[in-house]
Amino acid sequence: MLRKFYIFVLILISIYFLGCSNDSKTVEWQQIDSGTEEHLFSVYFLDKKNGWISGDDGLVLSSSDRGNTWNQLGNKNGLTDTLTRVMFLTPKNGWLVSRGKIHYSSSGGTTWGIQHRIRSGSAKPPGILDLHFVNPAEGWAVGGTNEKGVSTILHTENGGTKWEKVVNPSDKHLWGVYFVDSSYGWVVGEMGEILHTRDSGKQWIRQISGVEQPLFKVHFTDLLNGWIVGTNGLIIHTIDGGNTWMHQPSNIKQSLRDVFFLNEQVGWAIGEEGLILHTMDGGKEWNLYPSPTTQNLQDIFFLNNTGWIVGEKGTILMGR
Repeated sequence: MLRKFYIFVLILISIYFLGCSNDSKTVEWQQIDSGTEEHLFSVYFLDKKNGWISGDDGLVLSSSDRGNTWNQLGNKNGLTDTLTRVMFLTPKNGWLVSRGKIHYSSSGGTTWGIQHRIRSGSAKPPGILDLHFVNPAEGWAVGGTNEKGVSTILHTENGGTKWEKVVNPSDKHLWGVYFVDSSYGWVVGEMGEILHTRDSGKQWIRQISGVEQPLFKVHFTDLLNGWIVGTNGLIIHTIDGGNTWMHQPSNIKQSLRDVFFLNEQVGWAIGEEGLILHTMDGGKEWNLYPSPTTQNLQDIFFLNNTGWIVGEKGTILMGR
């Protein structure tokens, strides 16, 4: 009888440890040589080997070895803009965004062309600050306001062959966009602006953030659970698709520039002065995480249990 009890206990222990994914293991962030001092704005990995980074002065970097080494692609072929977002959906097909432009590559980033240019009555068209594709055909881009004070939201249903302006109720600078599928998406921006659509952008409604400060990035793990970060250490969270947003204490004052969750429990947020925050309980408790840099950090991306962070002065961090 006692032997059966011990066997039962061992089975329970085994189930527990099998249920704990590798997400709970310690991640060590290490600095990777980027070969540049430019400000890096965006990092994206298509698979465990192939990744891209975009930055100032038309800079595009690529890696084919999980991010251990990086090669310069972008301004070798005429790109000169600040490139605020990069995203690839196949090893060959990718997009960049910049001031008033969406750039496209069918060569893995070796060459780029302008896929869309915003027509503006002013000398400086609104900057496009973020980009998100839900599949190879359907994508979204957001940014600043035009000369009429209307926020920029663009949509494509054909991989960017044609980008359409989207009617929306905002007059704010929009910083971030995220879609969980082709129907449900969120956009965040200045003065606590949150826009939400449930019908692929045909209609956008405002959600109440409860704050009036800039919101930089939004990330959802499903239709209900999402997080937004902003200035002064702000983190807000929803469990009902954004009908209500609640503050999560970060206990820091630095601006947070990006947030990424691997699942409903395990998440990361990054920001100024090399700040890295980590949570294992959906954000009920956020803890400072060891960082090898004091440079301002801009963007974070995870694929499975490997993560990458980019920021000022060519900063690249890799965590695994």
